[in-house]
Amino acid sequence: MKKSTILFLLLMVLAALPLNAQKRFVAEKLDKCDPYMKAQGGYGYLVQNNAKAAVWWAEGCYKVMKDTPVAKRRGGTVKLTTARNEYESFIVVVNPKQELKNLKVEVSGLPADIEATIRKTEYVNIFYNSDDFGFPGLWPDPLPLYETPEDAPAGENVSFWITLKTPANHQGNYSGRVNLTADGGWNVNVPVTVKVRNFSLPTSPSCNADMGLWFWVVEKYENLNTEEQKQTAYDNYMQAFKDYRIQPRDPFYRTPIRYNFSQTNWSGGYYDTQYVKEGKYSYKLEDPSVTSNTEAFCARKLIPVDSSHSYKVAAWVRSDTLVYTHILVDSYDADGKIIPYRGAFQWVDTGKEWTEYFVDLDRLDPRTKYLHIRIFGGGACRGGEETGVTWWDDVRLIDQTTGENLFPEGNFEVDPEAITVDIDFTDFAKAAKKYYADDSFRYFTVPIAGIGDVNFDNSRLGSLCGFKQGTPEYEMLMGKSLSKLQAGLKELGLLDKAYVYWGDEPNPPAYPVLYDTHRLLKKYAPGIKTFMTEMSTWRGHATDSLDISDCTDISCVSWDCFENHDIIKNYQVPGKEAWNYLCCGTKYPCFSNFIDHNAIDMRIWLWASYQFGFKGILIWASTSWNSPTVSPKGTLQNQWEDPYCFGSSHQMIQRLLATGDGTLFYPHNRHPNEDKTTAYTGYPIPCVRLEILRDGIEDFEYLTMLEERIPKMSASDAAKARKLLVLPEEAYKDDSLEDPEAYTIQDPQILITRREQIATLLEKYR
Repeated sequence: MKKSTILFLLLMVLAALPLNAQKRFVAEKLDKCDPYMKAQGGYGYLVQNNAKAAVWWAEGCYKVMKDTPVAKRRGGTVKLTTARNEYESFIVVVNPKQELKNLKVEVSGLPADIEATIRKTEYVNIFYNSDDFGFPGLWPDPLPLYETPEDAPAGENVSFWITLKTPANHQGNYSGRVNLTADGGWNVNVPVTVKVRNFSLPTSPSCNADMGLWFWVVEKYENLNTEEQKQTAYDNYMQAFKDYRIQPRDPFYRTPIRYNFSQTNWSGGYYDTQYVKEGKYSYKLEDPSVTSNTEAFCARKLIPVDSSHSYKVAAWVRSDTLVYTHILVDSYDADGKIIPYRGAFQWVDTGKEWTEYFVDLDRLDPRTKYLHIRIFGGGACRGGEETGVTWWDDVRLIDQTTGENLFPEGNFEVDPEAITVDIDFTDFAKAAKKYYADDSFRYFTVPIAGIGDVNFDNSRLGSLCGFKQGTPEYEMLMGKSLSKLQAGLKELGLLDKAYVYWGDEPNPPAYPVLYDTHRLLKKYAPGIKTFMTEMSTWRGHATDSLDISDCTDISCVSWDCFENHDIIKNYQVPGKEAWNYLCCGTKYPCFSNFIDHNAIDMRIWLWASYQFGFKGILIWASTSWNSPTVSPKGTLQNQWEDPYCFGSSHQMIQRLLATGDGTLFYPHNRHPNEDKTTAYTGYPIPCVRLEILRDGIEDFEYLTMLEERIPKMSASDAAKARKLLVLPEEAYKDDSLEDPEAYTIQDPQILITRREQIATLLEKYR
């Protein structure tokens, strides 16, 4: 019987069981993943266990399930060690044996410059597990701020994620406590000790952690309508990205670089020299889609006419194949409003020979003051069903009373040398001073006007001012634009931070466009880095023939492509950077960013990245809250109820990609389909995975500093340090797809112990 059939039958049995029995069934039958740490005998440290409630704590590297057993090992004091300028978290768990009313949590006694943040752990219901490793059920992920006391029900864990941020300017030993109180006089004090070591983590991270911020999604969910609301929320997201040591891919979403080209007469198609009726250029219109109409527009849309005269539109048209299309002429009144039911058209059935077509306008509505001429690639149908490629030339509007051509722009002649480009950095520069003042952000992606696109579906050539990539006019204009862009970025002191991320996982047919665009970028703006995500394997093709790191300065490869880790060596090229990323494809036995995987996954990712020489990591999005092709029209997916990433092109097909993929923050609006008015502008709501990812990024800093200090060490300490830089097999053996049992560690204590050993050496050789 197929594995999928077995899983389906198990889920059918599961659905028929009571909730408690479901939990037991899941835990016994489906869990390769072990958030309970059963193999280690559980985890955490018991503070108090009496008739009212049990209180225990754990380091901030676990996912505390609602039914995780109360810790058995006694350890009533939270003991933390940290560097300066570091975030360190721990979890306090209350398991009431009877309901606690108005459960309140406070942190007290620590110095004022150690910032404490308390977040309540909330749970999302995973109905579809992401892969064969996880299992369905309630999983901890959202971490909204704890703000007011809440009732705690009996029989299930209530946990609080507490984060301390240490100052950058002094070290020492400090103590405080977590105060827990509830109605009826119940109270527990959990002592906290913090050792701040004598070394500091830098503000500018050594690891570039690139996370997409889809702020237009935030605007929709959080009902952000005014510019003030949007800017407040956006600034809060920028601060959150800094706090979590991650990099927003486009921090200038609201203040972009603005390109201004002196306009050519036409848009919607391309100036072409392959087929010309007269002069140097014709105009080429491509309509490859059955769902749209490709239409060309003249900048002078409305042509003044005298309604007492008769007119005629004439145009020459051709195509390589038989294409049915139209010439349409609309009438407009003195106010520039269209006059309904007074349009005229002509069927055009094109072929390989240039053919002239006419639209007779013998009688105009007396209200007509203007005419508008429209030409199409394929027929202008309501549903866009007609497709085709057509060339147009010498389009004229002839006043039959005077014989004058009122539409000289219809000859499609243009002087590309006369086209000018101006790039406005005004808003961009102001935002750069705000967001890049402290070097928290290492990079940003810079938009390139007219650039093409390569991705896993197809490729698209670039187009600039009506000239298509591959023509000398396009290259000349792109050269002007790129040169000015590089000069402007250099003047602002931001050239070293700029990179071009203009495609995603290109498939082999897209490589010619990829290589040509990279050539243009490096020819005219060599100081701007090029970046590309790639799949080293494509549908069974050999990886060595599909490596495109030779045409990117930063090559970012999905971790699941490294079936053989020797492949990674191909990306360690002097002068270039190698990054890796996680997405829906990085399933078991790889570590992943899924909600229903072990907490340690997001942390071990950074250790493995350092070990294999990667300088950066990426997750494609942090606020991809809606799967629009699956959601019914007018409905927003609610991440608090359905925390899934779907891939589909039709509402009838719900192809699950993963849980939590593309989501590292949760919307404040928990009812986006009901609450359409409340504007939510506050600090973003992070998740457990993001908190643990930050710990991994800080571990990466420990490893970087350790390697840098080896030359200063004694021989014995240097040998010890080199050993610490490589994870032992019990921590991370391999995640080769050929050995599904060789999974990454599940026990975080191995990393915690190792980090302490590294910290001891760093303190010795500061």
